[in-house]
Amino acid sequence: MQNFFPLLFVLVMACSSGRQENSDKSASGVSSTSFTLSDLQGEWQQLTEQDDGTYIIFRPCDADNMMVQINSDTLMIGWGQDASFALIKSFYIDEAGRLVLSVHDQDENIAKTYYMQWEDDNEPITGWFFYGLDEWPVRMAHESILYKYTVVQQPCSECWDDCEEEE
Repeated sequence: MQNFFPLLFVLVMACSSGRQENSDKSASGVSSTSFTLSDLQGEWQQLTEQDDGTYIIFRPCDADNMMVQINSDTLMIGWGQDASFALIKSFYIDEAGRLVLSVHDQDENIAKTYYMQWEDDNEPITGWFFYGLDEWPVRMAHESILYKYTVVQQPCSECWDDCEEEE
C-alpha cells in the first residue's frame, strides 16, 4: 500500500500535465500562451473556392478582392469597394481554438469583435468571421503563399459597358 500512493501521485501528475499541454494548443499548433499579433502580421487575401474544390484569388471587375492587413496593432479590412481601420485592443484564444480580436473601429467609433481560426496546419491559411460565428468564415491566405494560387481577373465587360480591354 505504501508503494501505491507514490505511483498514484506520479500517474495523476503525468495525466494533468499532458492535459494542460494539449489545452494550450490552438488548431494551428500555435500555443495560446505564446501567441502574439506578430503571428498574423502582413496581408491576407481572400481565396475563392471553385466547383472542383480548388482555390483561386478572384479579382472582380467592380471591386477589390477582400483582404485583411495587420500592421502592429492596427487591423485594416478591405471589404471590396471600401476599407475600414480598427485598433486592436485585446485578443485571446477561446475554447474552440479561435482567435478573438476585440477592436475599436475608427470609422464607426464603436467596439467590434472578430474571430479568426487557422484552417491549415501546414500553411498560413485562416478563416475570418466578420459577421459572427453563425456565418461561414472567409478563407484567407497570407501574402507569403499567394504565389501558389492562380489569379483570375473578371473581364471588365462583365461589369461595365465602356471597357477598352483586349479580348
